[in-house]
Amino acid sequence: MKYCKVHGVFNCDALSVAHKICPSGRTFDTKVMIAVGFFRWFFNYQREEIQLLFGTRGVHISTGEISYLSEEFLLRFYVLHKKHVLQMKNVFKENGMVLHLDGTAEAGDEITFTAKEGATGITIDSWIMPSERQEYIKPFLADIKDTFGLPVVVVRDMWNETSESVSEVFPGVPQQICHYHFVRNLGSVIFKYRYERLRQAVLNTKVLAGFMAMQKAKHIGGDQCGDTIVIAQRYWVMLAIEYILYPRERKSGYPFVLPYLEVLHRAFEVKSMLRRIVMWNATHNFGVGITLDFTEKLRKLVRNSDVKTRYHQIMRIWVWFEKVRKVLRVSRDLSGKEQNTIPTSAEDLRTKLKQVLKKIENESSGLDDEFQKVSEKIHKICQDHMEELFVQVKDKDGKEMKIVRHNGVEELNHRWSRMHIRRRTGRSRTAKEMTKYGALLAVISNLENETYVKEVLTDVEDFVVEMQSITNEEIQEARKLIRKHPRRPLVYSDKKRPELLQRFIEILENSDENSEKSIEGWLSMLNSE
Repeated sequence: MKYCKVHGVFNCDALSVAHKICPSGRTFDTKVMIAVGFFRWFFNYQREEIQLLFGTRGVHISTGEISYLSEEFLLRFYVLHKKHVLQMKNVFKENGMVLHLDGTAEAGDEITFTAKEGATGITIDSWIMPSERQEYIKPFLADIKDTFGLPVVVVRDMWNETSESVSEVFPGVPQQICHYHFVRNLGSVIFKYRYERLRQAVLNTKVLAGFMAMQKAKHIGGDQCGDTIVIAQRYWVMLAIEYILYPRERKSGYPFVLPYLEVLHRAFEVKSMLRRIVMWNATHNFGVGITLDFTEKLRKLVRNSDVKTRYHQIMRIWVWFEKVRKVLRVSRDLSGKEQNTIPTSAEDLRTKLKQVLKKIENESSGLDDEFQKVSEKIHKICQDHMEELFVQVKDKDGKEMKIVRHNGVEELNHRWSRMHIRRRTGRSRTAKEMTKYGALLAVISNLENETYVKEVLTDVEDFVVEMQSITNEEIQEARKLIRKHPRRPLVYSDKKRPELLQRFIEILENSDENSEKSIEGWLSMLNSE
């Protein structure tokens, strides 16, 4: 018998029943934890929204408890996932495990290193590592080897530490270079200083700065006077400027996107349209000041000899780069919709790439030395990595397997986690939460994988019971995957950093009886700017 100050004496059997509903040391039962977990991690509810939702059902819960329960949900599911190794092995054994490896970093120098099976898209495991060095990667790979055995192939990036780690832990296993990483590296090499020269040539004309000045000085929002045709041309010029400048406002995605090359594409396109407006104005004996001003500035850009030379040079190289990119079936954005996730044959792609390289070589033969150097560089880089680019993978019966030859599946997993966090917390806390929970989120994303749910969790008849049966010891072991104190910058705004550095010097040099107070004020600005 037990005694409670509120309820008096009660039977121990009742306590054991209560423990089955609500785990020891918990305020809420497992069903509440699971509901909180799904609302938090899949439906992206904020804590206050979950609190309000539960309140309408007569359940009063604090935001702190919601944070605790949502974290516990991640931990318990990770343990449940690890308990289903046998089921995962059965899914992978039909053709063999195609192991995709990739590391992502959000803040500081710690890495979320993830392993995914390429044919099924199942995330096998994910660990937090200080960096992508062998001393950290090898234990991760050794754990996979001990659990699942040898993969039939490893798809990885071009980082030497990863390559050497794979060779040591999985001796004899073929390694396929991720085509996306290869193409990105190729672009970085062949554009390098050439693109920078183009960018500088454009900026030296000061035309883009002139366009921006026109936007400010001749803004049309409050000016509706004048003939309709005059007003319309003002709007047209402002829209054309927006169109030309827009590539500079987007994330460049270099070398897959070259913003200043795109600016010039658009400038030449607008020039053709503008010529028709100018001709119409001339035939109607009509003049619009902003149109004439815009025409003069645009001509200064597109007729500049240095700009034209650099533009045509980069354009030729860009066409060659695009041919390689397309034959390797790589999109400009690894997680983009155009990213091809259809498994490919090594020999088919090898043949097509050799044909493209031959065409580039033939085209460069009649051009100047600069183009021949680029052609030779493309050919050399491709030849140096040819065997790693087109690894022939065989299944257990010795037949060739077609595989996905890029790590888009890994990147999609990373984007999945970022997307859910950002919807829930906003831009400012995304990096912090990704750093803290990145590894656990990589694993829980399996719940949106149909193969995983149907074939790996096939024996789970009661999800609540399975999650509740996990022990505190197992939870504490899984908790190692949470980075408790993610490093964050002292000052978020880069513009504020030199100001604060200078301010501290001024405080020191002008010290007086209030200097301690001034220093405390300076310290209070850190992590707030």
